[in-house]
Amino acid sequence: MVRSQAVAYLIDRWPDHELPLLERELGEMKRRNVPIFPFVCELDSSERLDGTAERVAPSLEFLPDAMVLEAEWRTSPALTQQLEEDRAQQSSRVPGAIFLRQARFALVLRKLIQNKDVSHIHATSSRALVCALMLKKLLGVTVSATIEPRSELPREWIRNALCECVGGRLSNQKSVEQLGDAFFLDKTTFRSAPKKTLGQITQKIQIDLMTGSRFWQQWGELLLRWSGSNRKSKIENRR
Repeated sequence: MVRSQAVAYLIDRWPDHELPLLERELGEMKRRNVPIFPFVCELDSSERLDGTAERVAPSLEFLPDAMVLEAEWRTSPALTQQLEEDRAQQSSRVPGAIFLRQARFALVLRKLIQNKDVSHIHATSSRALVCALMLKKLLGVTVSATIEPRSELPREWIRNALCECVGGRLSNQKSVEQLGDAFFLDKTTFRSAPKKTLGQITQKIQIDLMTGSRFWQQWGELLLRWSGSNRKSKIENRR
């Protein structure tokens, strides 16, 4: 029996108030039988987990602590040199501290991802995209990304990075139009009202004002296509 290829979800930090619907997204993909492995690069222990986060936590895979990351970095000189040389050739670069942090994540993730039949990586933020593109070079996987409205990374770097992606979700309509059909407007970012307010209204009237099933269905189908899983299985349409 042929195993379906999976998608790795890269989560830079969790919990993250900048990704208020991440837990919902993971649940929607699970309901639609999209094979996903969510990797959390850093646990924010200062954030208190709500009920939703507590339910999702067991399905997340957390990277080891900083000492293990540093040990992997120091014992992989050829790979660290390769990543540093790749960065030196970029016309626009992320800040050095961000590069070093994401590079350490990438070296550990490289082994974890190789063991899970992952063919596609989705970066859930611009920071995670830095790591995802390193893994693309190291492993030959495809990459997609969700870019938050207010990224700390240089705009030119993000533009160049998105050109290396097969698709993704963006908060800016102009960027969507420039990058083509594989990119679309991210409906998990609803800017006209506070998300807490929208969530309370959604609970009361049972209508999803932030993101409906059609959006998640479309996203799940894209992930399957990018991972190659659509050649082996068909997504289940859940309403």
